[in-house]
Amino acid sequence: MVTRVKDGIHKPKRYPAEYQLYLTTKANNLTEPTSVLEAIKHDLWKTAMEEELSALKKNKTWSLVPYLNSMNVVGNKWVFRVKHNIDGNFQRGKARLVAKGFHQTPGVDFGETFSPVIKAATVRVILTIAISKGWIVR
Repeated sequence: MVTRVKDGIHKPKRYPAEYQLYLTTKANNLTEPTSVLEAIKHDLWKTAMEEELSALKKNKTWSLVPYLNSMNVVGNKWVFRVKHNIDGNFQRGKARLVAKGFHQTPGVDFGETFSPVIKAATVRVILTIAISKGWIVR
């Protein structure tokens, strides 16, 4: 009896996408820094940090106010990620400056939070209705 193994036919190994990205990142010697001190040593991460800061300033994410002793100052942390294309190749380094919001007290440190988010499916439905009714979309 002739089997696939005897004929040299082997089923290719399939790895999960996360493992493929891990292998690609390791092959390119790209590691995500765990601290700002590590990140500052590499131009890739310095550029990513500058892009994040300029985006935060452009969007007017915060406003500086004079410090009062009664204030609870919220710290922040840099988070670094390696981003990949769909095919698993390196795309860019991404840096995010995140607030340590778990140190805040609702009603004391902030009043209300709001993040306007809309789903793509909702936009498609509204546009479909507008087109079918002949409405002008601007």
